[in-house]
Amino acid sequence: MTIEFWPPRLLRPRPRSKRPPRKPKPRRPKLPVPAGKARQMLSSAIVHGDHDLACWIDQAVKTDRVLPKPSPQDLEELRKRLDEVMEPLPN
Repeated sequence: MTIEFWPPRLLRPRPRSKRPPRKPKPRRPKLPVPAGKARQMLSSAIVHGDHDLACWIDQAVKTDRVLPKPSPQDLEELRKRLDEVMEPLPN
């Protein structure tokens, strides 16, 4: 039989770290969103299948929170893409 001797510093509980916990990184950027970033985020949502992100972008576009004000043609194209993404999936 072997007798083990542990050093006293290993037998005492360690005090908790005094560093404050990190805040989680916000997932959504602040509104208003630039038009180019909205298009990039929509493409990312399509590629990853992220329905929540697509809903967030859709809401930002519908409430006119996309800046700088894009030309009506660009905004219409973005809305068309959003409508395609937001359609319910066929059963």
